[in-house]
Amino acid sequence: MNLDPHALPLRGSLPPKGAEPPSGGRAAAHVWQRALVWTGVVAALLGTFALYHRPDFLVNLADQLWSCF
Repeated sequence: MNLDPHALPLRGSLPPKGAEPPSGGRAAAHVWQRALVWTGVVAALLGTFALYHRPDFLVNLADQLWSCF
């Protein structure tokens, strides 16, 4: 058994006596951060897929990559 008072409790266990309830502000901030990250990921994917409708850009990009070698 872990007797360290600063150790994190196991998932599903009860908090120690006298412990303060978890802050809802941190959980809400975490949700907003995850939503912001996923929005950025989706925007990057949509931008990549939009470039497939411009073959001249892709040819130019391929030429630039090929010139590196």
